[in-house]
Amino acid sequence: MEKKLKFREISDVQRHGATLRSRGDAGLNPIDSNRTVLVPFSFSLILTLGLVACGGGGGSVAPTSVLPTITLPIPASSYPVGSAELAGYTVLQQARALCGFGVLRQDTRLDAASRNHARYLTSVSFANWTHLLSHYEDTASDPYYTGYYPWDRTMYTGYGTQVAEILVGTWWDYDISYPSLVIPTMAQRGTESMRSLLNTVYHLSGAMFDGADVGFGVDIQTVSTSATTRREEYRFGSLNGYQTATITIGTGNLATYPCQGSSNIPPDFAPVSENPNPFKDSVYVNAVVGPPIYLKVDRGQKLTVSSASRIVSQNGYEVPFSVLTNANDPNIDPVSREPYIDVNEAFVIPTVPLNPYTTYQITLYGTVDKASFTRSFAMSTGS
Repeated sequence: MEKKLKFREISDVQRHGATLRSRGDAGLNPIDSNRTVLVPFSFSLILTLGLVACGGGGGSVAPTSVLPTITLPIPASSYPVGSAELAGYTVLQQARALCGFGVLRQDTRLDAASRNHARYLTSVSFANWTHLLSHYEDTASDPYYTGYYPWDRTMYTGYGTQVAEILVGTWWDYDISYPSLVIPTMAQRGTESMRSLLNTVYHLSGAMFDGADVGFGVDIQTVSTSATTRREEYRFGSLNGYQTATITIGTGNLATYPCQGSSNIPPDFAPVSENPNPFKDSVYVNAVVGPPIYLKVDRGQKLTVSSASRIVSQNGYEVPFSVLTNANDPNIDPVSREPYIDVNEAFVIPTVPLNPYTTYQITLYGTVDKASFTRSFAMSTGS
């Protein structure tokens, strides 16, 4: 085997409710961002990220002004210290708390369903020597099978049927004799899994979904393929549950992610790494752009965003952007026959990568049910 790291990721997300949503693939590599190779689940498309060196900051020297990290109190959980579950839970809760989407409460029934499904996915992957990532369990003979749909599996654990599921999976072939081999900790994996999901369009909407309950489940299995080579399958899943309660922002109120004080935001996003591609049929379909900015109001209200909105870097460079809404979402849910983005959601997406370690001033103009709003905040990028 060639002594190089091979690391691939596939991810998927789905909601169960009035409509079924199947939302694409997002990427991360906690080992080496310059070697990130993603395999979107539906299309087996391979791409490489981290190849764009310049960004929307102006100038050739990367600035180093960033906002301090803000840590907010979040509900305690029972996830073990150092676990991927605790790391992912912390990243998600901090983002939701800081930006006004509301913190979630751990539900051990959702934990169990997520963990069962993660174990099923790694089991079938090794049994068939594939890299399975799916919301569906169609091998009932597998010892870890607990139900075909996500809501079947949450019924099995006693929660109910009202859930939204986000999944991330990686496979990695590596050689333990490779001198520079660094195996990430479980905490690193969980952190990067959730950060990758927050740096997307459709997955970000799923992460900020309305349910008040949450559960996390992770499984990792490794087998020897020769005296020094190994294959690893890792699956990370989260279930947002709205069986017992939902979270509202409040009539006329707006929440965004990122928001005031958000730091260490990834400076770029490859739309092709998300399936469906949110820039399908546009000139940006294969581009590397900036991190999506998500806007949301409560269901039953209509949100619009004005093209007069602005993204300005700390040195005064104005960043071009595209607005993605229900009206121009290029992807249609095959079940509901409606756009994936609802009328109470919108995305402002820089059409060029941002500079790393840079503070940006975001000013958003728009309407909520025809009432005008202005939202201004500062966020900063990481690496």
